[in-house]
Amino acid sequence: MTTGLTCTWTAPEEGRARVTITGDLEFATTGTLLRLVTDRLAGHPGVREVHLDCSELGFCDSSGLSELMKLRRVVTDAGARLHLDHRPPALERLLARTGTAAYLTGEATGSRARRDS
Repeated sequence: MTTGLTCTWTAPEEGRARVTITGDLEFATTGTLLRLVTDRLAGHPGVREVHLDCSELGFCDSSGLSELMKLRRVVTDAGARLHLDHRPPALERLLARTGTAAYLTGEATGSRARRDS
């Protein structure tokens, strides 16, 4: 049973956006996050950083990981950089096990000192 997913876009500073995700990023909710960010980036071409606040992320399965990888491509294609902030331990483990942390965030594997912004 899914708890759903809520995604909220805010642009607190010029050139910077924050997307807060609440709930589960899984097969049943895929598309929600990607649609929101794609639509908002199209309307805000000056955004150079997209910060995904993962502090309220419940569960992330392989479909959710795929969504994050698609999201990274969309953000990069828009000329921006993706940040995964406040990652819960389960997401950290998933990124480490799949070797996707460096791809998604640009951070070198093993060098992260929990620098959430």
